[in-house]
Amino acid sequence: MEIARLEGAGKVYKSGDTEVVALQPTDFKIEKGELVLIIGPSGSGKTTLLSLLGCVIYPSQGKVWINGTYTNHLTDKQMANVRLNNMGFVFQSFNLIAPLNVEENVMLPLTLQGMSGKQAMPKVIKALDLLGMTHRLKSLPKMLSGGEQQRVAIARALVSDPPMLLCDEPTASLDVKSVGVVMKQLQDLAKQGKGVIVVTHDQRLVPYATRVVEVQNGAALEVSQSEYLKNLTNELKV
Repeated sequence: MEIARLEGAGKVYKSGDTEVVALQPTDFKIEKGELVLIIGPSGSGKTTLLSLLGCVIYPSQGKVWINGTYTNHLTDKQMANVRLNNMGFVFQSFNLIAPLNVEENVMLPLTLQGMSGKQAMPKVIKALDLLGMTHRLKSLPKMLSGGEQQRVAIARALVSDPPMLLCDEPTASLDVKSVGVVMKQLQDLAKQGKGVIVVTHDQRLVPYATRVVEVQNGAALEVSQSEYLKNLTNELKV
C-alpha cells in the first residue's frame, strides 16, 4: 500500500538572477513494509528529497501525495497537520528536549494532538517497549548514551503510530554497536508495516535497506542493493 509519492517533483532556489537546482525532477514512492535508503554525499540533494517527502518544503515543480492527500496547494497549517498525522521524524542530533525526561519527550506528539496524559501513557509505554527503553522512563536525556537517546527519539517518532518514519542521518552520531541496534530496529519497524526512509551518506547501512536511491548532483536514481554494493566494491578497487 502506497504511503507517499512524488511525480516529477523538484526544487529550485532563487537568489536574485541566480538559480540553484537543489533537486532535479524526481519520481519516487514508498509503500508499507519498505526501508528505503536515500544515500549520497553532502550537498547532493538527498535532504531536499527528504524535505519534500516530509512536507517541510513545497516543490518548485511536480506533484507530492502523502497518504492519498495531494499536498501542493495546502496551507502551512494544513501541511503541519499532514506531518503530525502521517509521519514521525528522527534526526541525527536526537532533538530530545533537555528538561523533559524520557516519558515526557515521547509523550510530546500525543500532547500536540490534544491527548490527555492518561490516554497517552499506554501508547508511550508501548513505543518505549518496542525500543527496549521502558527501564529509562524517568531518565533525563543527559543521563542516556547516544544509542539510548536515538532509541528514545525513534520511540517519540513512533508513538502516534504514523505510517511513515523519516530519518535524517539517524546513525551519524552513534558508535558501531549502536548503529547496528538502531538499524535493526528500523528494519523491524518496516517489517511490521511502516514505511521507513533513511537519509544517509553512510554506506554501511545499505545491507539493511529494501531499496536504495542514490542522489548525485541533485539527481535521484534508484539502484538495487546488490548493484550499489557491486559498484562500491569496484570503486574501492580502483
